[in-house]
Amino acid sequence: MLEQQTKSHVIHSSLPDPLSQRLRFEVEQTLHALYADVSLIDQIDRLYLPFASWLSNKVGRREGPMIVGLGGAQGCGKTTFASIVSRILVKGFDLNAVVISLDDLYSTRHDRLNFASQTTSLFSVRGVPGTHDVTLAMNLFQRARQLKDGEVMMFPCFDKSIDERKPVHLWKEVRGPIDVILFEGWCVGAPEMMGDLHSPLNALERDRDEQEVWRQSVNELLKNDYRELFSMLDLMVWMQAPNYDIVYEWRNKQERLLEAHLHDIHGVLLDTLDLKVMSPEELKGFMQYYERLTRHMLAVMPGRADVLMRLDENQGVQEVRYPTEH
Repeated sequence: MLEQQTKSHVIHSSLPDPLSQRLRFEVEQTLHALYADVSLIDQIDRLYLPFASWLSNKVGRREGPMIVGLGGAQGCGKTTFASIVSRILVKGFDLNAVVISLDDLYSTRHDRLNFASQTTSLFSVRGVPGTHDVTLAMNLFQRARQLKDGEVMMFPCFDKSIDERKPVHLWKEVRGPIDVILFEGWCVGAPEMMGDLHSPLNALERDRDEQEVWRQSVNELLKNDYRELFSMLDLMVWMQAPNYDIVYEWRNKQERLLEAHLHDIHGVLLDTLDLKVMSPEELKGFMQYYERLTRHMLAVMPGRADVLMRLDENQGVQEVRYPTEH
């Protein structure tokens, strides 16, 4: 990753860029496809386009795809940001930019349950390190770096509605050569957790991880497998929430949005799927799986990331810190 010397830019309004006028429709379509707040289109001149322009300059100095990690607490807007920037890079800068989510790299249900049976049942719940197919991810990035003009590869897709990886023929087709891979996920770039792992942080750890098998296993995976995966990143972007408590509000907002658009997303198949949206109380229990590592990342990632985006309580980006160029 890049040097840690930095310069900060406070986000403020600016005059519209002619390029942004041409890209507004593309951004608007992306927002609609994600069921995101369409008012985010107004951020094109102050956030999305400047970042895409800066990134395009970095890409122009290298051979092969730049792998950009994008991390941040649940619900902070990573998927929306990555999707918009990818679209701008494609349409505005003629770069082949693709997005892959950490969520699409979950292990198969069979493999996750098998790992859980060998360790602790807590690993049967998707999300934390240990529930992803790190080998698949590393092979994917290696292949992407070698993809030549005219060659095609498939990026995996995971279907949360059935808790299973989609069959290969439903994966996303990607054509080479690739210029940028935006790799987004809540714990992308996470370092191992230091300090006291022994004291339970919440009821889940107290009642279901008494022997600390889960906590220690997650940390060993961060120290080894995930460290090797994240070492493949060329650049790390971190979206910093103002505090941990706001993360629940963001994630709950996300769940309610999903609830409102279930029929739009699944159409006539909705009646055949066993889908369940979490209630606010269920969500609080679910987020205990993520709490320790999320708090750790909120504490350490501002000092580790190449690009730091500071968010306000409404998920708005208030400041962007870029590395100092040499």
